[in-house]
Amino acid sequence: MDTPCVTVRRCGDRWGVTHKGLDWFLAEFSLWQDAIGYARGLAVANQNSIVEGEDPQGRVALRESFWTDEAGAIRVQYEPKP
Repeated sequence: MDTPCVTVRRCGDRWGVTHKGLDWFLAEFSLWQDAIGYARGLAVANQNSIVEGEDPQGRVALRESFWTDEAGAIRVQYEPKP
């Protein structure tokens, strides 16, 4: 089973948040940081997800894995840029 991936990418002069594979945005923000914050919230709500944030050129600049451990705590693993 594939882990859901929430992606932040450029959409015009704004930043869009979508799930990988969708061709539409769940939300749009003026600031990249706000879009990443929203994407992180979606990842926490889904319990086991990945967040990828692209830079203005479309390259992955941020990748984080979110999961819930046995005690119910949300864990985050920051991964180096690919």
